[in-house]
Amino acid sequence: MVGIFPNTLKFNIKTLQCSDYSLKDIQLTQAMIYAVNQLVNKNSQLLPGIRMGWTIIDSCSSRHAVMASFTTSLATSVAGLFPQLSCPISQVSTNDTVDLHIQSHINSTHDYDSPSIGVIGTKNEPITMSLASYTSSLSYPQISYNSFTTLLNDRITYPYFFRTTPPMHVQANAIIDIVAYFNWNWIAVVIAGSDYTVNIKHTLNTVTRNRNICLSMTISLYDNYTHGDLIKAVSQLKRQRRSNVIVLIGEESIVYDFFLLAESRNLTGKTFIGTYSWLSSSKIHNISGDIIGGALGIDINEQSLRKFLRYLRGLDLCNNVDNPWFIRAWYQKLTTAGYNAETIRTNCRLSRQIKASLFRSFYDINYISAFVMDAVLAFAHALHNSLGCNSTSCPTINSNRLSDSAINYITFLKNVTFDGITSNRFGFRPDGSSQLPFNIIHFQPFRNTSVNTFERVLIGTWNEKDRLSIQSTKIEWNGGNAWFETPLSRCSDDCQPGRFVETASNANSACCWVCKKCSTQAISNTINQPRCDRCVNYTIPNINQTQCSDMKIATFRWSNVYIIIFCIFISIIVVCTAFAWITIIKYRATPVIKGSNFILLNMFLIFNLLALLAAAFFVMPISYTLCNFQLFTVSISEIGVLSTIMCKTNQITMIFNHATSRSRGRGSKFIRNSSQVLLIIAIQILGNGIIAGLIIYQPTTISIYVNNINQMELTCRSNQAAVIALYTINAILSIASLILAFRTRKLPDNFNEAYSIFIAAIMVVCISVISIPASYVTVGLFRRMIISIINLSFGTVALLCLIAPKIYVIYFLSATNTRQQAVANITNYTFNTERINKSTMSNDSVLNNSTAKI
Repeated sequence: MVGIFPNTLKFNIKTLQCSDYSLKDIQLTQAMIYAVNQLVNKNSQLLPGIRMGWTIIDSCSSRHAVMASFTTSLATSVAGLFPQLSCPISQVSTNDTVDLHIQSHINSTHDYDSPSIGVIGTKNEPITMSLASYTSSLSYPQISYNSFTTLLNDRITYPYFFRTTPPMHVQANAIIDIVAYFNWNWIAVVIAGSDYTVNIKHTLNTVTRNRNICLSMTISLYDNYTHGDLIKAVSQLKRQRRSNVIVLIGEESIVYDFFLLAESRNLTGKTFIGTYSWLSSSKIHNISGDIIGGALGIDINEQSLRKFLRYLRGLDLCNNVDNPWFIRAWYQKLTTAGYNAETIRTNCRLSRQIKASLFRSFYDINYISAFVMDAVLAFAHALHNSLGCNSTSCPTINSNRLSDSAINYITFLKNVTFDGITSNRFGFRPDGSSQLPFNIIHFQPFRNTSVNTFERVLIGTWNEKDRLSIQSTKIEWNGGNAWFETPLSRCSDDCQPGRFVETASNANSACCWVCKKCSTQAISNTINQPRCDRCVNYTIPNINQTQCSDMKIATFRWSNVYIIIFCIFISIIVVCTAFAWITIIKYRATPVIKGSNFILLNMFLIFNLLALLAAAFFVMPISYTLCNFQLFTVSISEIGVLSTIMCKTNQITMIFNHATSRSRGRGSKFIRNSSQVLLIIAIQILGNGIIAGLIIYQPTTISIYVNNINQMELTCRSNQAAVIALYTINAILSIASLILAFRTRKLPDNFNEAYSIFIAAIMVVCISVISIPASYVTVGLFRRMIISIINLSFGTVALLCLIAPKIYVIYFLSATNTRQQAVANITNYTFNTERINKSTMSNDSVLNNSTAKI
């Protein structure tokens, strides 16, 4: 297989010479040699009977050099596969692998001259894209070890292109999962390196926007950055007060320079979130824990690289002749440092001090080496599967066989899975990138003697299926803060329950807001709730406005002024009624009581007390039972009082009419007390039967009114037809009472209640007229108060107009309340003279008859 690596960083187009060795990239060449020799050829079950070789090309960080050298490599090694590459190729001697030259367009070394199955490369993204177009046009497999651009995800244009690196959007998702886990939403981003700036900037913006995370600032440090660029970046980050989390992604060398300046400028109190590109760097351990302690990030499986690290540290100038760039770079470094390179090469061994001072970047693990080795293993395992190898043998391989099975081979490469370096189960995604899980690494600060440093601690994992898993208790934040003292990195403080988020219409509206208190009748029960929810169905917010609770039912309390006055007033009325009743019973034999019919007078007082009870019902706690009691108590009391007045007046009228009538026997049955009682009962049954029937048809309901202090005030809402029927019955009885009162206006004083009945009837009508709008306009407790006053007034008026005059006569006009005075009043009463003159009766007989009946 072919490997392309930037072993040198400069290419002179005029002289076609490469220069400026890159030690960390020479390690990538070494990684491919290690993978082929140690992981493939020494694995007896992977490609038994087949020995894998390599062709390594120095890209010289030049597209021109890569395309020329790669074309030459294909033409010389697999000419049968690519007859279209017929350009003349000058051969180069490979006896001296150190003195390589570009003039032959083969800046490469050959381990075995045999068919090529694919190319591994390159590190530079623009060169990788050019090479991907070229290899796909040739149907030649390519696996990149350091490519991230989404442009190469197009499987129609680049069907033969793969990469062992995870896609940039996967890395971005893993990083943002960490950010979201700690509830950060206002972060700064520093992107180091031109390739990273191009590839990740848009991806990171998209991922953060989808997760409601905002970027307080984005700083790009390009490959040609200056010291001034670093100073500006650090100064900007120091000014950030609410954005204390910095996502740092990019090239290790630029990141390291950034941290050196951050250390000199004392950029403390920040938490860095990074990737394996610098988290795994040994140079980062030179940075103070005051600056980088508490950092988090995603890293590859470093356990699998330990064998490779031991392999690297065992390499010297004698045992690594397979890598000519390693030897040439050592010669250059030793000579520049003043050492005799030939003498050291003769001794082979390199001291640890020389390695550390001159060649450290080669001996320190470069994370990209893991992706190089996975690329080698992917090709080898795909070849194993496509050839149909088993654990003991493989079919014979040749150029014609590879040409015939190219499509079959690429299919196996797409579906290959194996135990790789970066993953226990390596495989390619449909877009050609790798399905790579990550370790979550934490730089835990600690003080080593007098220096604040840190140690790498594994605190979790991340993969696309299960997402993020973190043991947060292992975390120690920058400054020595405990794991639960999470650094602040939010544009605005959380809006606690009871408040809602009011955002501005700008790009950062998802992260920056103002917390406002919910309105009076609304709540919020989660943090950062975008709007408050109104409490409905007669519920109100609690004091913190975090949940809706049932409204309290407002009731009349004993401490209420109205209840105190009501109780005093109704007590006075009850006492007065009791006093009047006792008086009536005591003086029941006197004319003024007998003239009003003692039995009907007792019934009147009973019904009047019911009116007082009805008034009391309206201030009691509401229930359906009480609502029905209210209506029936009102109807029984009002119909009873009015019918009693009517029947009492009717009886006295009939007595006097009957006494002066020619037919003394006619109508005598209706004059009896029993007849009047039955008539009252009949009116009650008829009136209340109508009301009961209407209530059964449309039952009484309880209406709810919410007052200005958010309490429910319950009110009984009776059937409107039943209420109208009650008003109608009362009106009929009032009119009848007025007519009968008018007819008794000339009766003797002891029997004449026309004036009292008239006044009582007029006042009852007035009370009824007032009660109609009062019942419909008012609500809640006020309505119940008004209705209770109306019922109380009804009972009071009846008591004052019909009972009080009799009590007054008994106690203050006792001289008129005698039998003799009653007989005198009857004697003086002028009966219908016109009718008496036409009769044969004498005045004496009429007087005797009337007096007897009365």
